[in-house]
Amino acid sequence: MNIHPQKQRTLKHAVEITGIALHSGRFIHAVINPAPANYGIVFERIDVSGCDRIVPATIDNAVQNELCTRIENKDGVKVQTIEHFMAAFHGLNIDNLHIEIDGSEMPILDGSSQQITDRLNAVGIIEQDDFKQVLVLTEEIEYQDDSGVIMRLTPSDTLEMDITIDFDDAAIGTQRCTYIHEQDGFDDNLANARTFCLLRDVEQIRRSGMGQGGSLDNAVVVDDGKILNPTGLRGDDEFVRHKTLDCLGDLYLLGMTMKAKLVASRPGHAASTALLKLLKSRPEAFEVVKGNSPVALTPSWSMPDAAVASPSQ
Repeated sequence: MNIHPQKQRTLKHAVEITGIALHSGRFIHAVINPAPANYGIVFERIDVSGCDRIVPATIDNAVQNELCTRIENKDGVKVQTIEHFMAAFHGLNIDNLHIEIDGSEMPILDGSSQQITDRLNAVGIIEQDDFKQVLVLTEEIEYQDDSGVIMRLTPSDTLEMDITIDFDDAAIGTQRCTYIHEQDGFDDNLANARTFCLLRDVEQIRRSGMGQGGSLDNAVVVDDGKILNPTGLRGDDEFVRHKTLDCLGDLYLLGMTMKAKLVASRPGHAASTALLKLLKSRPEAFEVVKGNSPVALTPSWSMPDAAVASPSQ
């Protein structure tokens, strides 16, 4: 496979993002800082003390959860609902960031990645002095569960996604989205697609302690074939585009992009985590390339200095 080497990227300046957290309902303040080459995407819980408050966004730290993407370090310090931010970082090809957050959950904003990408693009993205790592899939990997979820990775010359969803509400129904990472602009095709839920599920979600900050301002709510949001949809396929956005964010827990095709039916965050953990357990099914040379994976399944390098530029 011909790999075109690309340089790592980070932000030109720090970005502050504040807002309500979807599940806790808390007001959250986050600062997304530039970080050196080979640092990775790293979160820091500045509201905790007396323990390790650094949580790298890697598959080793991923905890299976149906309603959001959650990472947690060995001291039990967690950060959740990171998927829309991770999708923005992946979509804009940003490799290295240090994110300070004063709570356990990232802000939900409008339920999409649009405001995140707008802010990141506004401050500028710069190239760094080392090449990206890329995971190149060489053998098929498939995950299935009893609920009908199927997620299959096959070798490809680029990152491709073919996502299908199927809901029994007529407002959603069956939808399909195809996305080619190197050809389709994330900003134009996926970034504005919002998270969604069925009204009948809201009460159960809140009883479980989740969804406390949810509203029509940050989620599309569907009830018996009707869209309850006064502004309607951002395209008839917004639902499946958002699921594709979620998958793109979850895949970035690899700590790098990949050359593979993902075909998924009824995907979700827990299934994405299971798929990546299955991939990690099959080292014969992939190789990691930096520049044009194969490299060995680090024990943390991350870029080499993720939890120890200084985030200052």
